[in-house]
Amino acid sequence: MKHGISIGDSARLRRRLSGAALAVGAMTLASCQIFSTEVKNPNAVTEDAIATASAAAGSLVTGLYGAVNAAGNQITGAVGAASDELTWVGSREYWNLLDVGDIGDPLNEYTDGMYPYVSQARWMANYVLPKLEGYDKAGSLRNRADLAQAYFLAGTIYTMIGESYEDFVITSDRTANGAPIGEANMRVMFDSATTYLGKGLTIAQALNNSPLQARILGMRARARWSRAVWGSLRAPRGFPANPLINDAGANADAAAALTAMGANSFRYRFDVVAQNNGGWFSTGGEMNSRLEIRAGSRYVNVTTAGTRPLDGIAGIKLVDPVTGQPDPATAKNIDECCRLSSTVNVGWTATSAKEMLLILAEAGLAAGNTAEFTTRINALRAVDGLPAWAGSPSAQAMLSHSRAVSLFLQGRRLHDHYRFQERADRWVATRGLRPCFFPISYNERQQNPLTPQPAQDRPAACQ
Repeated sequence: MKHGISIGDSARLRRRLSGAALAVGAMTLASCQIFSTEVKNPNAVTEDAIATASAAAGSLVTGLYGAVNAAGNQITGAVGAASDELTWVGSREYWNLLDVGDIGDPLNEYTDGMYPYVSQARWMANYVLPKLEGYDKAGSLRNRADLAQAYFLAGTIYTMIGESYEDFVITSDRTANGAPIGEANMRVMFDSATTYLGKGLTIAQALNNSPLQARILGMRARARWSRAVWGSLRAPRGFPANPLINDAGANADAAAALTAMGANSFRYRFDVVAQNNGGWFSTGGEMNSRLEIRAGSRYVNVTTAGTRPLDGIAGIKLVDPVTGQPDPATAKNIDECCRLSSTVNVGWTATSAKEMLLILAEAGLAAGNTAEFTTRINALRAVDGLPAWAGSPSAQAMLSHSRAVSLFLQGRRLHDHYRFQERADRWVATRGLRPCFFPISYNERQQNPLTPQPAQDRPAACQ
């Protein structure tokens, strides 16, 4: 006799069990009242409902804020690691590859992993805006400041993509693939940002809302300035003989922003909404918890282990070029980002009065207006309680130092490395020979047949 159950026995057993189950079910039905398992959740909101319910506007803008926050947090960290702002001290080799200047690799786990979050923030902006515009057109938008804020957020993510990426994919549908817009067309990211911010500014002015006007004007100045950098640095794929930017639109917005901001200490900072910011990685977490990266060696003196800055002013290596003493603005930056407990993350600044002063100072220098440069750069120094600059070091050296300090961890440093031809401290000899920024990721290339193949291809500037 064979042990086990044959195919025929198995079939008969299933029939008996099924019959027993039906019998038990029949007895249960005879003695119990039947309750439906199809219970509707009264809190569920369908996407169709969002199309008509203007009460959803605030929640949509909150969601967009979260998406832009997560994307910006990751961009600032990746740019920091690829520049001299941050350096690798941990075990994850892809931080090291960014640190030595291998910026264009689609396979890098950090730039690859953050790309979907950046893409999500861009997509979310173009999902939210038509809905709020529809509410506004119908006269049912409860708070028009929500729409102005949505325009600001859209302008922010478009600007940061234009500043940070070689190329990008824009899709309007969640299921259809889109083709890359092309490296030569990336200027349109700034044009789109400027358009969105202009619409937001019109609403903010109609509402007489000064805080909204301040951050929108500041971001539009940034977008216009960065577009000018793109034209002088990235379009020709070389280092300009004159790196200084003097853009009339950026200058006008910067001056207007300073008036709206009201104080040279103004900044619009994205606050941390969750420990990991909802992204592939958290810049603060990578620094302060995992100890994979830390502030760069140009900026800080470190502990014996080399994983953290020393406490207090002893931890500040960068000196102010006028006083020759440890730079107090750098000390504030390091306190905010890089000396925190493992449970604390960091926010990031999108626009500030300091940046507006830098835009106007550079424009003055580009125009040969030394008095304008001096006035603006000393207004910036006064924010940090520093004595006035009086001509030494050179104006361009003062500008470069002031930008490195005042825009620390704001996703801006790569442009200045290339513009002023100041190589990052850990770039190997084969990197930084041409301006190079982040590529379309491996993740996107793997899923989207319209993107460049094979996945290992680097942008032309990054070869």
